[in-house]
Amino acid sequence: MLTGDKLETAENIGRSCNLIQPGFEVMHIAQKEKDKVEIAIREAKWKFLECKQTGKPKAILIEGESLGKPHFK
Repeated sequence: MLTGDKLETAENIGRSCNLIQPGFEVMHIAQKEKDKVEIAIREAKWKFLECKQTGKPKAILIEGESLGKPHFK
């Protein structure tokens, strides 16, 4: 799910329309500095792979500013 909302709002919308269900591992990425965004993405990737191995459902919520052009020039 991609939304322009804040992470909390996006998660609430995801839960209300059952895209994010109880028991899901929800990862948030909301950093704004390039190095912190890269670290958060790496950490989310490892958590995602861990969930995949154990079969736990997962969701990643990324704030739009975290993916903005200024970070990846």
